[in-house]
Amino acid sequence: MELKNKINLYISNLNIVEKIILINVVVYLLPFILKTILFLFGINDLSILNWLTISADLSELIFKPWSLLTYGFLHGSLSHIFWNMIIFYYFGNIIYNLFGEKLIINLFLSGIVIGGITYVFSYNIFPAFKNVNSVMIGASAGVMSVLFFLTSYSPNYKIRLIFFDVKIIYIALFLFFYDIIQIPLNNSGGHIAHIGGAVWGYYYCIKYNNGRDLVGIFNSFFKRSNPKFNFKPKNNKSFDQNKIDSILDKISDSGYDSLSKSEKEYLFNAGKDNDK
Repeated sequence: MELKNKINLYISNLNIVEKIILINVVVYLLPFILKTILFLFGINDLSILNWLTISADLSELIFKPWSLLTYGFLHGSLSHIFWNMIIFYYFGNIIYNLFGEKLIINLFLSGIVIGGITYVFSYNIFPAFKNVNSVMIGASAGVMSVLFFLTSYSPNYKIRLIFFDVKIIYIALFLFFYDIIQIPLNNSGGHIAHIGGAVWGYYYCIKYNNGRDLVGIFNSFFKRSNPKFNFKPKNNKSFDQNKIDSILDKISDSGYDSLSKSEKEYLFNAGKDNDK
């Protein structure tokens, strides 16, 4: 019972980004555990996982529509999940700190769905994929939506890459065109889904800045917690928007930790006022 309480306490202290990563890691490990159990009973069939992968075949997809979401929690290798979760942790926490957990849930999960739809649509429209039997897994579309939302919101945000700083817009553009170039070479469906997630994240930010959250159906998936501060830009009439923008520029240039105590409190109070 004590171990169970410690686990519950650990999970309850995670923010929403960390909880999503934990779910991905657990789901990644489950097939290995399941395979061991089945092996001990003389069973070598993991076909049950096929019900979670997304297929480009519409006749198959229609019988498992949930796969438009569940495919995003499966990964094919350790490096696959490692890089997806590293990128999601870094950029996801930035968005979480700026906008709160509601947005990061909606953005990540809807990015997975849109990436899946883009993948299925492309494989049923373009002649290059005619008669190609394809399935897809991975959270990359959701991760790309997070990256491109932040790129749309703050294109000059700088990322430290070993010895020098690079603006996020350059990283995003590199990944976007890399996906385009890679489509004829390998993992076509995956790269197409990445592009779908990227375009969705960029568009989502434009609408969000205009006061419209495009998706709300995913909020009940996770228990609500309190972010460091939470506000929607360009909609707050009780606080000086110019001051908010100035603080955000400082975050973009030097990170959240560079803010003074009064600046952090100002953003926090702006967020609380905006949620009323």
